[in-house]
Amino acid sequence: MFKKTILSASALTFIVANSAFAQEGPVLDEVIVTAQFREAGLQDVPISMSAVSADVLAKNSIVKIEDLTSIVPNFTYTETGISTNFFIRGIGSGINQGFEQSVGVYVDGVHYPRGQQVRAPFLDLERVEVLRGPQSILFGKNSVAGAMNITTAKPTDSFEGSLFVSREFEDGETIVEGMLSGAISDRVRARIAGRYRDFDGFIENATLNRDEPNREEFTIRGTVEVDVTENLEATFKVEISDFDTLGRNIEIENAQAVGGSTYGQFIVAAFGQDSSVLNEVQDGIRSSNGDSSNNKIGTYQMTLDWALGDHNLQAISAYETLKYDEVCDCDFTGANVFTADLQEEYTQFSQEIRLTSPIGDTYDYIVGAYYQTSDHNYQDQIKIASNSILIPALGASGALLSNTQAARIAEVDASVLSAFAQVNWHIQDSLTLQLGGRITNDKREGRREMNIEAHGGGALPAAQAAAAAVFAGGFGISSTNLNALGATGAFFLGNLGAPTVTGDRNVTKFSPDVKLVWNVNDDAMLYASWARGFKSGGFDFRANNKGTFATTNDAFEFDDEIATNYEIGGKFKIGGSAELNATAFYTKFDDLQISIFDGVLGFNVGNAASSEVKGIELDGRWALSNHVRLNGGLAFTDFEFTDFKNGQCYFGQTPNSPDPTTPTLCDYTGLSNQLVSDFSGNISLDFDMAVANDYEIRGMVNLFHASAYDAAATHDPAGRQDAYSKINARISFAPQDGPWEIALLGKNLTDEIVRTYTGDAPLAGSSFGRKTNYSFFSQGRTISLQGRVKF
Repeated sequence: MFKKTILSASALTFIVANSAFAQEGPVLDEVIVTAQFREAGLQDVPISMSAVSADVLAKNSIVKIEDLTSIVPNFTYTETGISTNFFIRGIGSGINQGFEQSVGVYVDGVHYPRGQQVRAPFLDLERVEVLRGPQSILFGKNSVAGAMNITTAKPTDSFEGSLFVSREFEDGETIVEGMLSGAISDRVRARIAGRYRDFDGFIENATLNRDEPNREEFTIRGTVEVDVTENLEATFKVEISDFDTLGRNIEIENAQAVGGSTYGQFIVAAFGQDSSVLNEVQDGIRSSNGDSSNNKIGTYQMTLDWALGDHNLQAISAYETLKYDEVCDCDFTGANVFTADLQEEYTQFSQEIRLTSPIGDTYDYIVGAYYQTSDHNYQDQIKIASNSILIPALGASGALLSNTQAARIAEVDASVLSAFAQVNWHIQDSLTLQLGGRITNDKREGRREMNIEAHGGGALPAAQAAAAAVFAGGFGISSTNLNALGATGAFFLGNLGAPTVTGDRNVTKFSPDVKLVWNVNDDAMLYASWARGFKSGGFDFRANNKGTFATTNDAFEFDDEIATNYEIGGKFKIGGSAELNATAFYTKFDDLQISIFDGVLGFNVGNAASSEVKGIELDGRWALSNHVRLNGGLAFTDFEFTDFKNGQCYFGQTPNSPDPTTPTLCDYTGLSNQLVSDFSGNISLDFDMAVANDYEIRGMVNLFHASAYDAAATHDPAGRQDAYSKINARISFAPQDGPWEIALLGKNLTDEIVRTYTGDAPLAGSSFGRKTNYSFFSQGRTISLQGRVKF
C-alpha cells in the first residue's frame, strides 16, 4: 500500500509539473458547465462531476436518465415494481412513496423531488451534469448523494429546426423528435420541441401472449424568452409529459422445490393455474395477468434575469404536477393471487431568488433564498378477487377474503424555507477559500390510514367483517376494521399498531461547505473540501404495521438522513489535447433512510444507524488527433454499513440480529449497499473522417464495465449480479456541415442481460413456504437505424 501511495504521489507530481509544458497538438473543446450557477469551464470547477453535452447525448442515443449509467461513473438507476431508484456513490433512496430522492434532480434550476418525475424522457437538452457528493449549498436539501443538473435548450435568435427519427426493429422501438426555434420579434424568441416514442417490449408475457414492457410516451415543451427591458429578461417554459406502460421487465427465478414441487409447480397442480406460471427461470419469458402505468407530469416555470449593474438577480418560480395510476400484478406471476392498484398525486410550488456578484475582486459571492410548498396524496389497494388462490389456500377463513381489498390512504403537506450563501475569498491569485452555508426549515404534516373494504371500495358486507382479522393474521395488515372485532381486534392492534397514524415535523438544519482551491498553474488545479448535508425525514407511506422500527407514532416517522463528506481532488490540462481529473472521497452517513420489502405485502422502513462510503474517481479526455478523441472514467467504491443491526432477512435466512428488541431481523453491519459495484468504468472512442470530397463518416464506440453487486436489498445471494461489460457503437454518414445525417446504432452489443433489482416473490415464502425470487432484467442487444435533418 505504501509503495502504491508513493507511485501515485509521484505520478501526480509529474502531471502537475509537466501539464503546462506539454507539446502542441490537437486541442479539446472547452466544456462549459453551470454546476456553481456561473458559467465556467469543467476543469475550473472544484467538484467531482461529469458533463454530457447535447452532441454526446445524441451520439450515444441517451433518451432517458437510465441511459446515463453507461457513460457516467458511479451512477446507477433502476425501476422496481412500484418505485424509481437511482444512486450516486452507492447512496440512493429505497422503495417508498414517502421518501424523497437522495440524488437531487434539477431541471433549469427547478427541483424534481419525486422519483416518478424522472421517468419522463429527455427532450431537446443542452447539457446534463452529474455532480457527485453532497451539494447542499446551491442545490439545497435532498442532494446528500449528489445532484443532477439538467439544462434544456434555449430559443435562438435565428430560425432553425430539426427532425429526428429512429427505428429499432428487434424490440419494436420508434422515436420521433422535432424542434423549431427562432425570433418572433426583436425582443421575443421562442422554441418548441416535441418527442414521441413507441416501444413494443423485450420480454414475452406467456400468459397474455404479448411483449412487455410496452411503452408509449409523448412530451412537448415550449419556451419563450422576452427582453422586457435592456436589463431584464423573462423566460417562460411549459413542459407536459404523458407516458403509459403495459407490463414490466420482471421474471421469476431461483424457484426452489419443497416436497417435490416449486412454487409455480405447486400452485398450478393444486389450484389449476395457467401453465405459463411453470416458467421460473430467466429466459426472456414471464407470466403475468397484466400491469399498467399511466403518468402525467407538468412543469410551468417563469425565470426572471435582471442585470443590476455588475450584479445579476435571478428569480425562478415554478409549479409542478405529477399524477399517475398503476395496476400491478404484484405477485409477479400469471397465477390469480392478488393485484395492487396505486394512485399518486403531487403538486409543488417553488420560488427561488438568487443574487450573483461579479468576479474579479478579492471576494465574489452568491446569496439567495428558497421557498417550497407541496401537497402529496397517495393511495393503494391490495385486491383479492373471488378467483384468488389465497381463498382455498387459507381454508375456511379464506372465504372471507373474496372480493375484498386492503386500502391505504397517505398524505403529506410540506413547506420548506431556506437561505444560502457561497463566498469565494481569493487569498492569492492562485489560492481561493470557498465558504458556503444553507439554513433550512422543513415543516410537514402527515397521515396514513388502512381500511379493509369491499372490492372497488365501500364498506365490507357484515358477513365478511372478520376479513380484517384474516388480513391481520395472514398478511400483517393493521386496519380500522379491527376496532369492531372485540378482543380479537384488540390483540392484533396491540401487535401490529394503530391503523391510523399521524405526525408532524418541524426541523431546522444548517448545512456547511468548505473548499480550498489551489490553482497550481493555468493547467493544474488541486482542491480539498468538507461538506455536510441532510435529506429530510418524513412519513412512511408503505408499511402495513408498526414493524420493527417502532417509534412513538408506530413507526410512521423516519428521521433525517445526514451526510458528512471529505474530498480531495485535482483537475489537469495536458497541452490542450488532454484532460485528467482525479478525486478521493470519504462520506459518513448517519440515519440512512431504508425501505426493504418484507416478502409478504409490506415494507420494513426506518433508518440505518450509520454507514460509510469511500473511493477514488478518475475521468479524462484525450484528443489523439484532430479527428480521433478518447474519453473515459473509472470509479472504485467501498461501501459499508458500520452499524445496521435491524435489516430485513430474506426468506430462508436465519435471523442474526444481536439487538434483543429485533430478534426476527438480520444484522447488515459490515455489508455493502444494494447496487454497489466495487469497480465501474467506461471508455469511449469517437472519430470523424472525410470521404467522397464533401461528406464525412463519424463513429463512436463505448465500453462500460461493472464488477459484481447485490441486486437484492436483503443481500440475498440469489440476487447477486456477476460482473458484466456492455459495448455501444454508432456510425453515421452526412455531408460535412450539412443538413442531414443517417446513422446505425448498436446498444449492448455484448447482449448482456443484467439483473437490476431482486426481491422475494410476494407470499411465495410466507404463505406457500417456497423460496422464489423475482428480478428486473435489462434489455439485450438492439440495432437502430436513425436519421436527422436540420434546417
